[in-house]
This record gives sequence, C-alpha cells and structure tokens, in this order.
Amino acid sequence: MNKFLIFASTLLCSLAFAEEANDDGWNDSFPVETYTMVSTGNKNPYWSLKPGRYVVLGKIEPGGDEFVIITVLDETETVGNVETRVIEEREYEDGKLAEISRNFFAMEKKSKDIFYFGEDVDYYEDGQVTGHSGQWRAGSDGARAGLYMPGHPVVGMRYYMEIHPGVAMDRAEIFDTGAAVETPAGTFKQSLIVTESSPLEPGDESYKRYAPGVGMIFDDGLELYKRGRKFPSEKFVEFEIAEEQMPAIPTRVLRELHPTGIIREVKVELHRDHVRYAVETLIDGVHWDVEVASNGEVFRNRLD
Repeated sequence: MNKFLIFASTLLCSLAFAEEANDDGWNDSFPVETYTMVSTGNKNPYWSLKPGRYVVLGKIEPGGDEFVIITVLDETETVGNVETRVIEEREYEDGKLAEISRNFFAMEKKSKDIFYFGEDVDYYEDGQVTGHSGQWRAGSDGARAGLYMPGHPVVGMRYYMEIHPGVAMDRAEIFDTGAAVETPAGTFKQSLIVTESSPLEPGDESYKRYAPGVGMIFDDGLELYKRGRKFPSEKFVEFEIAEEQMPAIPTRVLRELHPTGIIREVKVELHRDHVRYAVETLIDGVHWDVEVASNGEVFRNRLD
C-alpha cells in the first residue's frame, strides 16, 4: 500500500480508534458522551439501524436444526441518556424457541461507528423463561458501551464490544474486509471476517462474517438463508429449502402420513415460538398441505 492510501485509511478510521488501546492491545476506551449519537439509519454498511430490516441465519442437519432471526425493531430504548435502537435476536434450537435478546445500539453520526449499549436476555425452555444470564446495560454496575461495528473497518482493528467486567466482555478482531462468502442465500463479495473472543472464556472463539448492505451472513456455522424487510403484520418468516435438507424427524412423519406422496415444495416457517416445515405434496394428482414441526408435531394435514 502506498503512502497516500495509508494516509487515507488513517483518516477514515473510526472515532473510536482516536483513543489508545489498552495494555493488551484491545481498544476499550470509547468516550461516547462526547459523540453525536443517532438511533436510526442505514449508513453503516455492515449493521443497519433501519426498522424492519432482518436476516435469518440457520443450520439444518439430519439430527435437528438451529436458527436465529435478527430484526431491527421499530422501537427505541434510552440507556443512560442515549436513545438506542432495539435489535431483537430470536433463537431456535431443534424447533423450539431458546432465547430472545433485545440489544441496544446507536450510531455516531459522523463516523458511522455502531456502539453497543447492552442487552436484555430471556432464555426459554418449554415455552417458559428460565434465566437472564449475560444481560447488561451501559451505565449500570460499572458497565460501559463498547464498539460493535466500525464505520470504516480496517484489518487488524481489535476492540471491545461489551464492557461489563465479570459479566460481558466480548471483543472483536477484524481479519479481512474483502472476502467472498457463499451462503444458501447467495455469494457476497467484499465481506468482513471477524473473530470474537472474551477474557472471561479464554481459548473460546467465535467467527462471524458480514456483507455490505446486508449485515451478518455467518455466525459460527449458521449461514444466511433469507434477508429483507419484515412488517409487523407478518406472523412468521418463511423460506424455501430442498426436500433433502429437511431433518430426519419431520421427514419420517411426512412419509408416514403420505408414503406415496411426491414432494413439490418445502418451506421453513419460523413462528414466534417454534419452527415448522410446510410441505406441498402431490398424491394421485391431488395437492396436500402438510405442516410438521421439527419435533414431529403435525399442525396441518389437509387437501389444498
């Protein structure tokens, strides 16, 4: 890289990196009280705060499935004296709702840096909330806002995303800003590759990838299946998969119901608290609609 490009890259670096890194090389000093924060906008290419935007990441295997819907809600939450945007993560494991987190973000108006101000967390088991481990808010119990996504990412940046000693100390390092990443929803160029870690869990790392104009497209084996804009009236999110991608249990139940049926279409439906496989089956020239949950529960089995 020539001297001009190095100088230009330095000028584009985020406000957050005007501060010095701490002794171990990770930036954890973000004077957000001096920044001009906004709670909406689509100016950061890798993390949108525009209400309605969503992505679905998932992993479907013979033994089960795992999904997460990340949705920018039309809601704000004031944390300290900062108005933040609420981004919901709704996670499913083996067809059941496992976790809902409400995450609080704001963007620095000039640099387009996205800062993370905390999260409320509900863990679920059999439809009941069982805990809130890991939740935190900047300004409470010594917690401070961290940098979630720089407006101008540069390879080698190392920064804390969460700063609540003993509770939440996730940090990120940028490894690539020009990767091509293949997903079930397509191939994305100029993608960002990030490794996350925490001093609270030494040796444990997670890997994430982000595409410009899309957001997160990969999270520790979960790949992008769908993206778009979600409206409040929509009761569920759906996307099409191949017949051979269905897990073993709904496949077995479907074959027991219609042994001679020819499968024409399979869609995954992510409802508020469970996952269904909606299958259009052709039997003797007649169409049947069948909806089977990941655990084998049948929701629908009738003529179309």
